[in-house]
Amino acid sequence: MTQLCHDHEQFIRLHTRVVIVSFGTLPAVQQWLNEACHNFEVLLDRERTVYQAYGLEQSFWRSRNLRTLWTYARMQLKGWRSPGSGGDDTTQLGGNFLIDSRGILRMAYRSYDPTDRPSVAYLLKEIQKLK
Repeated sequence: MTQLCHDHEQFIRLHTRVVIVSFGTLPAVQQWLNEACHNFEVLLDRERTVYQAYGLEQSFWRSRNLRTLWTYARMQLKGWRSPGSGGDDTTQLGGNFLIDSRGILRMAYRSYDPTDRPSVAYLLKEIQKLK
């Protein structure tokens, strides 16, 4: 997610609106926006209606698999500090979706675990295919 924030200018050049959907609490989302990603619009979905509609799963084991634990350990060694869950469901998995200007879903990437996200390069390539 943070990589999307760093590369927001590339999305602007492609006339692409990025919207982040979060089930987090308003204070947690506001803190995250202030610290990491103030470039994009965020919609709160506390009941996870959008998550369910797009088929995003929850998984205790995939949220804590070795790859995920190793990724977080490496990040902590580089100085990253987890903001904590804020009481949110840490088993909820995410995804990335491209929806065209007519509201048609053009690409769906449902994450297998928290570390499984498409690269920015992949997303930009998929956006260019739609132009």
